[in-house]
Amino acid sequence: MEYPAINGQEQFNEPFLCPLCGIETWEGVKWKVTPRFSDLDTFAEKENIKFLCPACYFTLNHILDLHKPYLLNSEGLHILQFDDQAEKKVKLGKVKRVSRYYLMDFLLNAPTHEPWVLMLQSKMNPQHSLIRAKVNFGYSDTLWVSDGTTPHAIPREGLESLFECLIKVKKSTGLYLYLYMDEPPRKEHKEYELWLELEPILAKHRHAHYLPFVYERIIPPKKYMVEKEKGVEFHV
Repeated sequence: MEYPAINGQEQFNEPFLCPLCGIETWEGVKWKVTPRFSDLDTFAEKENIKFLCPACYFTLNHILDLHKPYLLNSEGLHILQFDDQAEKKVKLGKVKRVSRYYLMDFLLNAPTHEPWVLMLQSKMNPQHSLIRAKVNFGYSDTLWVSDGTTPHAIPREGLESLFECLIKVKKSTGLYLYLYMDEPPRKEHKEYELWLELEPILAKHRHAHYLPFVYERIIPPKKYMVEKEKGVEFHV
């Protein structure tokens, strides 16, 4: 896989530090701060900006396209559009229409025959997020999913049971409070028996860095799951 050609890209006799990301590069594209540009605080260097590295130049031109969840593999860039969202118009890559359960299904059946990156952008400025993303390839005990510039290492072992537990927690009315607590709910709690069922599995993941990310970003929203159970059809 090769990176796309950038119009105006130049090769330099000596390397320079990109003013935006601060990474050393031998190639650059002419760029100047426009009067309406208001995001200069994100730049490593804020004065005498004449060139950007090709990656930053490309990102600034496609900032809206990259601020979306996407799957990158040997077939290209696939912008993920969930079936309960309005249709996305993209200038970069191809739109892949999926259900909210797609992320779980993908990770449970993650490909091993090709490299892939799963990116769930959460920051408004995604410059060089791919440089810091972890590429998955072959079989591994760890699945890497990127949240902007932060990669999350999710264990393959026990993942299905973790998903099932988190779905039940998200559908519950009062168990979320105890998801990250070592103390159980009171015996009088109306969902106490359900908690006893889930606790042995959740205890294995409770203090793991990936648990909040998986709960918030991988498990579908409660409303979506409830509507699916009622037979509500979304247009994929």
